[in-house]
Amino acid sequence: MIFGVPYWKYKIDPKQFSADILKDIEYNYSVDKDRNKWDKKSYVNSNLHHSNRDRGNSKFREIQYKSVVPLYNNIFNRFVKELELTGSFDYTFQITNYTAMTSGQYMRAHNHIGDSDFTCIHYLKFNKDKHQSTVFHNSHHWARDYQYLRPEFYKRLDIRNEKHSYLLQYFQVPTEQGDFIITPSSVVHEVPTFNSDELRVTLVVNLQIK
Repeated sequence: MIFGVPYWKYKIDPKQFSADILKDIEYNYSVDKDRNKWDKKSYVNSNLHHSNRDRGNSKFREIQYKSVVPLYNNIFNRFVKELELTGSFDYTFQITNYTAMTSGQYMRAHNHIGDSDFTCIHYLKFNKDKHQSTVFHNSHHWARDYQYLRPEFYKRLDIRNEKHSYLLQYFQVPTEQGDFIITPSSVVHEVPTFNSDELRVTLVVNLQIK
């Protein structure tokens, strides 16, 4: 739980899917590190390389995700059982995006609430010693105010302790390469800048309950 909101973490062995996925993303990044059709004209824009709203661009290789689909299905079959929803239901999912970034690049704060029920991030290439993990935002107003109302208590909170996250404005879930993290799509998240020329790569998946 972060901020009193559940999240789920699974592990995917990179040997179980095609290495061409990562190779093709790395190639696309070498073509243009600033691929960004999503929010280029936004007043608060991102400056990373990603494929959202740019499928079919002949400048880049089209990523073939076929080998990860069965792995995601296996995870989602487990996940929907853990939700303990009532009544009969099914689910669908889409691999909506990949992201690739190095030093000085970032993705602005956003959520996926208009597109899905759950947002999933697969950390395809991630160095926990060099890269920033995803920063999740606390939507509760007291997380913003508490540091001023109760400063003595606030300064003793541990930013790495999930039990303290309900009073923190932001929280980063400990992350390693191969992690597959699921959160409700209402949770705002971002990727801040970091200082490393080693490429950070994720796949982004939207899950809908039907």
